[in-house]
Amino acid sequence: MTAIAPEPTGNSDLRAQPVTGAAPSTPVVTPSLSPAATATPAATATPRAPGSRLGPGEDFPDDLTGLVMADLQVLHSRIARQLDHDHLTDPAGPHPCTMDRQQELLAELDSRDTA
Repeated sequence: MTAIAPEPTGNSDLRAQPVTGAAPSTPVVTPSLSPAATATPAATATPRAPGSRLGPGEDFPDDLTGLVMADLQVLHSRIARQLDHDHLTDPAGPHPCTMDRQQELLAELDSRDTA
């Protein structure tokens, strides 16, 4: 039997990895919060996906045409990472809002390529 231990991935996600030792280790993942982050009440804070992803509950610009190309590319990267995460963690697949956002971003990037 192969023991499985969680491995921190850098964004507080835990993925099971085979452990070759006798006993599985259990790392403690403690988020580090700045004093300013702890002073903000949780009820008013917008949920933030860990790492560089953009979750469905986070703000998304209404008008993508006003963004400079670098900001558009960063937004696309964050959405792509969220889609990857959803594919790996949710049996139902990505959230429909995230898929719609990706389509909007792709349309804007395509329109800038042809301009």
